[in-house]
Amino acid sequence: MECKNKVMIVDDNPIDQLITEYILKLNHKKGDIIITTSAKEALDYLASNANVPEALPSLIFLDLDMPVMNGFDFLQQFKEYAEEVKQGCRIVVITASDVIADIEKMKSDPHVIKLIAKPLHRYSLVL
Repeated sequence: MECKNKVMIVDDNPIDQLITEYILKLNHKKGDIIITTSAKEALDYLASNANVPEALPSLIFLDLDMPVMNGFDFLQQFKEYAEEVKQGCRIVVITASDVIADIEKMKSDPHVIKLIAKPLHRYSLVL
């Protein structure tokens, strides 16, 4: 079940949210952009819309380093979601981390399609 034209940004930093949104629009990404300020808020959104495919994002830009629940925690809980949710949502991790273990862990996650280093630039979000 592919969910079209919705992108979710999961980032606790309002400036990073704006930069990501701006770059998406600059690269002519059409559709709705859902901005969540925490991994929990994003997971709650996905759970509450699990039976509404058109409300789900087809792409999630996930910040790795967030307080309370980080990107790793998000991915761990995301694995428990229904296949209908997981199949339609591709995840791009955005991180400032240069820790090799973090990078390898992200690359090995089957739901992560790309890892992007901060700071972002215009061509960072071209998939």
